[in-house]
Amino acid sequence: MLTFKERTDAWNGMMLTQGRIAKEHAKRKELSFNDGLENFGTPILMTYLPLAILVLILSGNFDIVYLAALLFSLAATALGIFIVSFSFTIMAYVVARMLGGEAKLGRLYYMVSLVAAPTFVFTIVINIAVMLLKSIMAVMSFPLAAKGILQLAGDAVAVSVTLYGFYLLTVSIDALYKFGKPKSVATWLAPTIVLVAAGALLFMTVLLDLLKFLIKTL
Repeated sequence: MLTFKERTDAWNGMMLTQGRIAKEHAKRKELSFNDGLENFGTPILMTYLPLAILVLILSGNFDIVYLAALLFSLAATALGIFIVSFSFTIMAYVVARMLGGEAKLGRLYYMVSLVAAPTFVFTIVINIAVMLLKSIMAVMSFPLAAKGILQLAGDAVAVSVTLYGFYLLTVSIDALYKFGKPKSVATWLAPTIVLVAAGALLFMTVLLDLLKFLIKTL
């Protein structure tokens, strides 16, 4: 099991040195499912909880119902991250096995978490920075155009980090299975397409139900 410093050093290393850290951790067979869970759980406490507190302070709403909603949101986020990450890893594991990969599911889950954790932290930090800057702009009466440009810049950086995360995922899977970049891309691309399609289908289903409800009430 990794210490907190070892864990954060590994995250920094993944973002900065890519292949070296991935290859080092792919060889450490003691790092498995439980370490992956900690990799996913730590960023929530490090970033999402401070973000929730920041939203609470900026809103000035300290009502007990609002506090309960924030706590529920935190718990729902943690559960959602676990469900999505585990579902993704199971599908990626099936694809990897079909392509000849032999590493165990827990090892793959850890390598996925090694990429997802720093990517998640970086994205949340960007969101916090944008939120703070927009609040400062509001106080200083900046024009709406400046706020819009700031939001677009923040979104662009977040998308760039996400794309970089997919590259790191390719490197990590290749380091674990050693079956080349094309198969590594296929390993994460297939479950990503499935999850995006499932999310889109769920969104459309909810939207249609909402429209039906509105039509009946009008």
